[in-house]
Amino acid sequence: MQPAPTQPIGYYDYFGKLLSPQQAAELVAQQGLNPNHPTSYQQVGAVEITQDLIAKGEEIFFKRKIGDTFGLQGVFGFGQGLAIIRPEINAAIANLHGQPTTNLQITLQKDITLGSRTFLKGTLINTGLQVEKGATNSFGATPDGNLTCAVCHATLNNKGDRLVGVPNGVLALPLFIALSPNTAAGFARLNFNPLDPQYQGNGKTIIDSQGQLVQLPDPQKFEQAFDDAVLDVPFGHFESSPDSINNTTQIPSIFTFKTNPYGFDGQFAVGPFAGLSAINNGVHSSEINLLAAFQLSEKALNIDSEVYLGTVLQNAADPRLRLPPGEPVQPSQWLRKVAPEATQAELEDQVSAPGTDAYPNLQPSLFTYNGLIFSPKSENPDDIASGTFLFANNAMSAFQNSLVPPANRTPENLRALKSGSVRRGAKVFQQANCATCHIPPFFTDNKIHSVEEIGTNPARARARLGLNQLLVPPKLYTFDTPVPIPANAQVLDVPTEGISDTPTTLPQGILPNGGYKTTSLRGLDLSAPYLHDGGVAVREGSLDFAKDGSFTVVDNSGLGLTGTLSQTKPADAASSLRALVDRELRALVITANKANPALVRNNLDGTGHDFYVDEQAGFSPQQQADLVNFMLALDDDPGRF
Repeated sequence: MQPAPTQPIGYYDYFGKLLSPQQAAELVAQQGLNPNHPTSYQQVGAVEITQDLIAKGEEIFFKRKIGDTFGLQGVFGFGQGLAIIRPEINAAIANLHGQPTTNLQITLQKDITLGSRTFLKGTLINTGLQVEKGATNSFGATPDGNLTCAVCHATLNNKGDRLVGVPNGVLALPLFIALSPNTAAGFARLNFNPLDPQYQGNGKTIIDSQGQLVQLPDPQKFEQAFDDAVLDVPFGHFESSPDSINNTTQIPSIFTFKTNPYGFDGQFAVGPFAGLSAINNGVHSSEINLLAAFQLSEKALNIDSEVYLGTVLQNAADPRLRLPPGEPVQPSQWLRKVAPEATQAELEDQVSAPGTDAYPNLQPSLFTYNGLIFSPKSENPDDIASGTFLFANNAMSAFQNSLVPPANRTPENLRALKSGSVRRGAKVFQQANCATCHIPPFFTDNKIHSVEEIGTNPARARARLGLNQLLVPPKLYTFDTPVPIPANAQVLDVPTEGISDTPTTLPQGILPNGGYKTTSLRGLDLSAPYLHDGGVAVREGSLDFAKDGSFTVVDNSGLGLTGTLSQTKPADAASSLRALVDRELRALVITANKANPALVRNNLDGTGHDFYVDEQAGFSPQQQADLVNFMLALDDDPGRF
């Protein structure tokens, strides 16, 4: 019931190990460098955790756009898509009259057709956008159609105060994505084969990597089908891994200190801040960059690289980037014709990692799954992310590690603390062996557990299995290296011992069939629904709670994602946690999820983690209620209100 330790200022991160100033100085001296020179620490891979670094990371987190302009805007057209509903967004914000909102509701001023669905004029849509008091725009979404980290990983409370690190669980990401004119450029994020006969029609004919003529999918058919698939995804969920698997996950919280590895499957485990800088890099590179991974498509997805690139480009939002009429071309050659300098196109702010070969023939590593690293040019006063190599990723890591769950100041938590329910729940937590994996004070064992052990839907756990045979040893440039990278730049080997069996195999626990990390339980009161897929979801009012701790289902329509985020309605934390630990209620939730074809297609079912604390396991309803109250109290200081 004590607060968890926080990230200490003045210490150093050394590839996930926290070193005191004395330990860091000894490390530097052991490598023959002068501990009195700040660059000596950068040269060995140590990052000093300072208040200035955290502040810089916060600024990047809230203000720096995600993604390359060429791909996200010129090819995908994200800004063009948002512009379609920009008048509605502006009108809705104006109607707030300066008051904040946690869910900007817009009223459509015209009919909008996306895929095979038409949203009629006058339709009220929950966007999940957060608008602060007096603001003229939602935070995390800029007027020019760009997004920042804050759009997904920060919210407001009912008073309009920022809750940083809390997932925006009702964000209408699927809608925003489907609005883009070339959404299908992200086809590798879902199970879509561009050469499937059902998509044939008026697609361009191109020359593939073997010199053969290949007809691409009909752009209208492909776009419509992909838009339909995207709109199947519940709000508050996203799909970013280019693995051709429908393995959508919910937006996670980012109270990251001591909760490594990162990602629901733990795939980001090596490098600075124990893999946190790697996942930050992924967000700004492999997870969002549409073009820079085309060279891996044949080996990882069994899709010819020219077919991949041609499918992405043929319906580009900017007509100048689309494949030309007339004689067939190789898309890679066309790309260099319309964008001669890759560094001003798909490689904007990207650096090829050492040891991964040269673009476009890059190999993945445990640090970067497309061989690229987000690292904007040094000494650019117009870019808040400017710095030496990996500076921006490390700054964001230091900032995220400084975040703690907001205090749970609900009346329910106050009553649970005063009545002793929270303390009784802590004992139940121990008795039920929850602490075997969810070890206090961070409530994780920092391990990846196999899908066979956990039993949850395996789709997400398999996300990186196709890359395992392609990995090269992870390497980074020293952290004092300027960008662009000079020819004589020094290189660091990224330690993998204790994380993966070899430098070229996925982290322990993922092989052979995939796995999931032990998620921290801190901040559960603000991160419903539960499990990686968010499938353990129950809407408020669906359960009637009795004084003895028991409950009755009074509204079956509120069970599962079907009754919550698929209807753009939030899940209730207390009710959803009951479904996590009560097998009979969970069975009803799973049944509701599996009755929804859209959820089935996206592998969102709420199965697995069959560790129950219910009457069949020997616990009374009151003990179950106490356990839930304990888990809801795991904020910045669980023992105090």
